[in-house]
Amino acid sequence: MDENKLQVLRNLPYKVLPCCGMCENAWWPNPKTDWGTCDAHQYEHQKHTGGRRQLSIYRYGTCPKFKAFDEDELGAFKEFVQAP
Repeated sequence: MDENKLQVLRNLPYKVLPCCGMCENAWWPNPKTDWGTCDAHQYEHQKHTGGRRQLSIYRYGTCPKFKAFDEDELGAFKEFVQAP
């Protein structure tokens, strides 16, 4: 990353917050949508049968079971990832 850009980000201070979109527990059936499911949480739906279901999640939500995916994908931006 350009050193001047990196310095501006540091000066802001820029942050990458933990969210479902960066979590190993999340599954996105369509990468163009912000809605997916979570492997870490299940529930029993009151209106439907068939047992427990994975929880529907929003890409920018977060929870205590957040587990960051491989941060190397973020390149130089991994410096700005905040702990959950």
